[in-house]
Amino acid sequence: MFASRQAPVGPRDTDGDWEEIGRLNPYFGVLTDPKFLTENLNDEARTEFFQSGRDTVHGQLALLQRRFPGFEPNSALDFGCGVGRLTLALGEVTGDAVGIDISASMLAEARRQAPDTVVFGKDLPERTFDWILSLIVFQHIPPERGYSLLMGLIQRLAPGGCVTLQFVIYRDERHAQVAGGRITVGPGGVDDASGHAALARLAKGEMVMFDYDLSVIAAILFAGGLIDIDLEHTDHGGFHGVIVRGRKPA
Repeated sequence: MFASRQAPVGPRDTDGDWEEIGRLNPYFGVLTDPKFLTENLNDEARTEFFQSGRDTVHGQLALLQRRFPGFEPNSALDFGCGVGRLTLALGEVTGDAVGIDISASMLAEARRQAPDTVVFGKDLPERTFDWILSLIVFQHIPPERGYSLLMGLIQRLAPGGCVTLQFVIYRDERHAQVAGGRITVGPGGVDDASGHAALARLAKGEMVMFDYDLSVIAAILFAGGLIDIDLEHTDHGGFHGVIVRGRKPA
């Protein structure tokens, strides 16, 4: 078990939060655009939603193939799949995709439109995958738990397989008191214990943003045998992160 050097945030039932989000607003919970709110959702918005998943999957695959020529995944795992925005596209690309999520309501919606190439569930399967992908997911999981989940994912990466994983690692000072935070960077320096007090005041069903320690992430990946790792900066309105790409030797 990798231990974080950051202070614990205390108890927070993030699983309960996501079940509430999945019950009330499963599409908006994945992409926070008003058109995806349940009361606004129509066939056009739903089509746009899943097309965005195809665009993302094909874009991320192209980046991996540019760095690792010849990479052609025959199986994929989508961790934190929600209603299957990326999973359905992964099924089209590989012919064998598994989506994992904690929310039973999200999974029920995902299964409504699942083809034979896709399976959804709550638990990590005891098998390996050529491509493990997780985007805009770990940021909503407390790091103390997320690091262990990351280790479990890496154990399921097949030889020659690749990962595409996103983490938030710090935030602008203006977000210092946003619930769940850990690391802020600004003119005043670095603060690694921000936003804790607001966590307990949140109502059930609120999204929480957690910052991860990049050195711990790197240690888990290296210990899991990954090589040729690269990072891409992401910025979601002042919440800064990385998309990590890497490969396990064949």
